[in-house]
Amino acid sequence: MRDTRKDSVYFDNYLDYQYSRIKKKTAKLKESDEEKKQRILVSLTGYEIDLLKAEFSAGASKNDIKALLSKAIKIASEYKNITHDDLLTLLSLAVMVNDKSEAIKLVKNNIDLIEKDRLLKYIANNVQGKKATWDNKTQLREEFSALDGVFEASDKEAALLEYLDSWYKNHSGYAWYNSHKSSLDTYCGYWSFEAAAIATILKLNESKLKESIYYPSL
Repeated sequence: MRDTRKDSVYFDNYLDYQYSRIKKKTAKLKESDEEKKQRILVSLTGYEIDLLKAEFSAGASKNDIKALLSKAIKIASEYKNITHDDLLTLLSLAVMVNDKSEAIKLVKNNIDLIEKDRLLKYIANNVQGKKATWDNKTQLREEFSALDGVFEASDKEAALLEYLDSWYKNHSGYAWYNSHKSSLDTYCGYWSFEAAAIATILKLNESKLKESIYYPSL
């Protein structure tokens, strides 16, 4: 178990449910025309990513995460309107597990979205084998603005840990915020995968970063 908010019984039940509805949605996907397929992919992409987060929270191994990530990326690559949050999660995990072959297609399919966002662009460059540079001329969403300080800091581990300290609060507008308090059992974990991707790219020492409950260490 990596998560500290829910126990193994909760995640066992959550994962059983998630695998079940993914199976049902996948079956429908095979029988659909393109328009209906895109509607199904809205849900299926979200399900796959929530499954990834929950498996990570429950303590899945690096190899298991790789396999789940590969499947999620293949599904997401067919979806034409992926969200910023979902794209960031998948690309960040690809960097974390050092398995970028599938993610390259995801980058190519969403290059317009990536080129307009500083954080996505930074991580996508690494996925493609390019030099990852922090482009201050490209826009950055407000909830990630503290990352500017990481790239300006001499002590990048300390600066990234400071970013993590306010990470959850800065995502208060997200649908998953406070989901651990919900009676609907929608909680799958709170993880700043982008922080781990940045730490990987910059070759930072994780020992200090692991002090944060939001840092996803493998």
